[in-house]
Amino acid sequence: MLKTMLKTKLKTIPNVTLTTTRALLFSALLALSLTATAAPLDDAKRAGQVVEVPTGYIAATPDAPASVNALVTDINARRREAYERIAKKNGITTEQVATESYRKRMGE
Repeated sequence: MLKTMLKTKLKTIPNVTLTTTRALLFSALLALSLTATAAPLDDAKRAGQVVEVPTGYIAATPDAPASVNALVTDINARRREAYERIAKKNGITTEQVATESYRKRMGE
């Protein structure tokens, strides 16, 4: 009986593990790709020079200096690369990943 219960439990674990693995992979890839720019981005956001956009990217405000515009370009390129990798691994579109990333950032 214990053997049967264990077999049944083990059969259900891969589905949960796959979903959990995808979520962790998503989070890890984003974290790794953005770690180096987190402090400057936070500073620019606090200064009101950068905003998150529902497309999953960021945008500089019109009064942002050139250095902030360069930061936005760099971060958006890193995000796009991460979104593309995640989308490819999960068989979904880059836009779906980007939108979900925005929702997670906004706490939705």
